[in-house]
Amino acid sequence: MTTPSNRIAIDADIAKVARCPSVPTILDAVIELTGLRFAAVARVTETHWTACAVRDDLGFGLAPGADLVLESTICNEIRQHHQPVVFGHASAHPIYRTHHTPLQYGLESYISVPIFLRNGDFFGTLCAIDSAPSDVDADPVKEKSLTLFARLIGHQLDIADDLATSVTRLHDLLTDTASREELVTTTEREIRDLLQPVVTGLYLLRSSDALSQPDREVLADMEQSCARIGVMLGERLNQAYNRFKLTDEA
Repeated sequence: MTTPSNRIAIDADIAKVARCPSVPTILDAVIELTGLRFAAVARVTETHWTACAVRDDLGFGLAPGADLVLESTICNEIRQHHQPVVFGHASAHPIYRTHHTPLQYGLESYISVPIFLRNGDFFGTLCAIDSAPSDVDADPVKEKSLTLFARLIGHQLDIADDLATSVTRLHDLLTDTASREELVTTTEREIRDLLQPVVTGLYLLRSSDALSQPDREVLADMEQSCARIGVMLGERLNQAYNRFKLTDEA
């Protein structure tokens, strides 16, 4: 049952995913890597399955903010057991040929991995589907790559939360010069510490022999985005520090 408070929380999560700059690139990479025609980041709770970001070349019809009945999804099962689910030919699969999800939605190919936050909380899934059979379950590199992508998304969601917390702290400490300087220094260090696992994950993906040249170009774009984020945040923090100094001198 959807309550106003539940909807507000879900809408906030959708907005948070929208602020993660690499998510559209990750969805593009998932499509290229798996060959499946629909990819999404989903928020999955005890009561809701909601699309937060989508690339739909299949015509599945879901847009960001759209809900599926939670119990109709395999993602609900992943929420409970925290393990990836992959199959490439549901109608010939010993388990999924009779499973209600592929039967209800006409799916043959499916891959979904959990997204976790830094504190271990389950956020949702990174998933891809298709109505045609595929070899998505024949190559373990695909599952490993999606798992790394999910980890990157989790890191970016943590960064979004930490930045929001830092902004709140910044406003609270506007009248304390020493605290402001300490806050700027601490925030810059925390941001760089958060970006480092993202950069490391991208490096691990790039070092895989299984990636095609188009996939490597996508990863290079993501690495450049991470570098730009780091530079931009550093510049913004320096600007804030300089404004503090000007205010104090005035």
